[in-house]
Amino acid sequence: PMPVPVDDAVALVYRDRFVYLVSGWHDSGNVNLVQLYDASEDRWVQATPFPGRPVFGHAGGMVGGTMVICDGVAIGTLKDRPRVFEAEASCFVGTIDPLDPRRIEWRRLDHHGGPALYRMAATGSQRLGSIVFAGGSANPYNYDGIGYNGMPSEPSARVFAYHVADGRWEDIGSLPEASMDHRGLVEHAGYFYLIGGMTADQQVSDRVVRFRLPQHNRD
Repeated sequence: PMPVPVDDAVALVYRDRFVYLVSGWHDSGNVNLVQLYDASEDRWVQATPFPGRPVFGHAGGMVGGTMVICDGVAIGTLKDRPRVFEAEASCFVGTIDPLDPRRIEWRRLDHHGGPALYRMAATGSQRLGSIVFAGGSANPYNYDGIGYNGMPSEPSARVFAYHVADGRWEDIGSLPEASMDHRGLVEHAGYFYLIGGMTADQQVSDRVVRFRLPQHNRD
């Protein structure tokens, strides 16, 4: 078991051995922890904490020893009012120390330029040297797709990427169908796959959407 149970966290794999769980929701609030599981030694340790506001429903990917984490939902507190769940428009890059996987050098990135997005699909593409993000929603919501503000949430069709080598963002285009409520994005044989999710009007989907970069299409 992980030391601190979390959900809505980002899980990333490094060197086919280490699993990083970044931030996420625990019990009654978010945590800034980065929990590191060593599959070879079957043990957990704590890595350098996440430097941004603790979030849930964020997204990220890993290329080599570089991870990028974006957006999600933070908890806002107001005097004499209940706490609120609010979109967090921020991105961070973390570089893992090759000699000590517990040590991560974090720095803030310029934001990707669009609205903060909740529950995007994301993955790191070793082939492209890029971290690819797709879908999500600009209105954070509960399990039923209704926003914490009481308004129905709408999915995004946006696809964008962070290119690790030259440190730049690129807007790729649009999904063939807007989709939200994702975690991972699967890459295989030059294609990216979105599995399930939620489409317009809070419809849970059983579809698998396939696209490729820079030109993408659905089969």
